[in-house]
Amino acid sequence: MSDEIEDLKRQIAALTERVSRLEGAPVSHPSPPPPRPVSVPDHAPKVSLENRIGVQLFNRVGILAVLIGAAWFLKFAIDNQWVGPLARVLIGIGAGSGIILWSERFRAQGYRGFSLSLKAIGTGILYLSLWAAYALFHLLPAPVAFFAMILVTAWNAWMSWSQSSQALAFYAAVGGFLTPLLLSNGENHELALFGYLLVLDLAIFALVLQRPWLRLLPTAFLATAFYEFAWAMHYYSGVQFALSASLLAILFLFFSIAPLVVRIIEAPQADLLAALSLANAAAGYLGFFLLLDAPNGAAPQAIAAILFAAYFLALRIAMERLDLPNHFAARSRVLNSAHLLAAIGFMGVALALAIHFYWWQVRYTGDRSLIHDYRTYAQFTYSAAFMAFGGALLMIGFFRRSAFLRWQALFLLTATIAKVFLIDISQLSQGYRIFSFLGLGVLLLAVSFAYQKDWLSLRGGIGEKPAP
Repeated sequence: MSDEIEDLKRQIAALTERVSRLEGAPVSHPSPPPPRPVSVPDHAPKVSLENRIGVQLFNRVGILAVLIGAAWFLKFAIDNQWVGPLARVLIGIGAGSGIILWSERFRAQGYRGFSLSLKAIGTGILYLSLWAAYALFHLLPAPVAFFAMILVTAWNAWMSWSQSSQALAFYAAVGGFLTPLLLSNGENHELALFGYLLVLDLAIFALVLQRPWLRLLPTAFLATAFYEFAWAMHYYSGVQFALSASLLAILFLFFSIAPLVVRIIEAPQADLLAALSLANAAAGYLGFFLLLDAPNGAAPQAIAAILFAAYFLALRIAMERLDLPNHFAARSRVLNSAHLLAAIGFMGVALALAIHFYWWQVRYTGDRSLIHDYRTYAQFTYSAAFMAFGGALLMIGFFRRSAFLRWQALFLLTATIAKVFLIDISQLSQGYRIFSFLGLGVLLLAVSFAYQKDWLSLRGGIGEKPAP
């Protein structure tokens, strides 16, 4: 009996030990099946031409057609005197506001493009109604109509911000720039007009700083330039020089600095900024050229060209010396090239104006009986000066190992060659023709020798400095 009890104790101990081992062992669960690989297309699906016509072209034409129809309906209602002026305006404001509110329903259902189209139509009807209330029916004074249109523009801007819609921001910008044109009464309000344009440009700039909507900047520039030149053609006089020059300088500086700090995502946007910088340089100088157009000749205009060249050189040097983040690198290279191109262009303009001023105002004092002598000496001086300018630019390009500078020099020399063969032959006397062709020939032979020597190892593709 005792043996059985001892055997039973051994079995219980073995069973207890086995259970304790099982309790300490990790519990294994069946692993879930691996997820099925999701096939991602290599490229985004291309939008077909049919889809573009149906979605984009018909959409834009439809907006234009509805706005034209609304304008014609307004005129038809006026001609037939269906309702009074106040009722017509209120109907227009109600319809425009209702369409904008109705568009939100389509946006909530996922029809974003159609919702934007309705907003554009509603905004256009609001502007037309406010314009009619001011210009046709004289129900609103100019300040009230102006304030109402600003509210419409601000509402569009807020919706574009909240809905992250560049299209709405564009509509807001267009509406804001149309407001002074719609409310124009033919009077000269220079400070109010350009002060308003500057505020609107700053608002667009602030929006572009927060959103990558870079196309708004060229829109603002083109609209501002349009108002600058349209105003100057109709209202400018010499007594307004100080105020006009100050406002022009402020707007020029704004559009020359804005491309340096706005956000960019894609490389082509840097090219757009460079084009904007060059267009601003041309428009700004043209504005000052017209403001400085005086009987005393081209001296002030030449000085202005020198100042513009110095400004763009200083801008380029400042950008080179600044410790910019990496995402500014591509932009800074493109803008540096644009600034250098502008500076060299303004140097050439200053040189041409200085030659004209010297021979026409200093030597011949504008005496038209001496026009033949002026042409002879001036044309020869143009050729000689630009040969020297092109040669100097080419030497600097060799010294700095800059293909960008050398290409500009070659372009300038090519233009000079064309001038010598097309103009100097007919307008210069025999002696000056000889000097002109000899000088050109010697310069071109020297340039050819420099390229044949291959000082920069251009044939092997080494030793070349990247474009600035």
